Amino acid sequence: MLHALTYSIITHIKTHMSDVTNVIWMYDGVSLTNVSKPFSTVEQMPTNVESLSAGHEDFEEIYRFQIGLHTRSVSERSKLTEKLTTVLRQKNISFFDTSGSAPVSAGFFVCDVTGVTPIPVDDVADTTNQHRVYFDVEVTVYRQNGDSINFTQ
Repeated sequence: MLHALTYSIITHIKTHMSDVTNVIWMYDGVSLTNVSKPFSTVEQMPTNVESLSAGHEDFEEIYRFQIGLHTRSVSERSKLTEKLTTVLRQKNISFFDTSGSAPVSAGFFVCDVTGVTPIPVDDVADTTNQHRVYFDVEVTVYRQNGDSINFTQ
């Protein structure tokens, strides 16, 4: 589910944010140096899982992501922050099942934007990290135990 949600969020941002030149899936070893701005990053954060029934038949998973936005100026950051917030709050974001050889449309989900934090740069010579903001995003999934893709929200 995590891979499919991450892929779906990246695809959604790429589709709806024409101002962003690149959307980068963050993992160990990824470098942002020399990436043309404005660009976005998507990174996994801790996930919560909670059983919702005594027989452990149903459960809730809360997937958390940190989505970064790196821009060329504070003005651009302000404008694109508002636009990306709107894009992330859209209803019916396409969910793609990535368990097969190619992603397949398999429904829809919504993101909850729980926080937007501008981050000041520690070193003014570090142009990669100037004018950046991070979005805290959650996707809540309700599933029956043993069901790998089908979910309701």
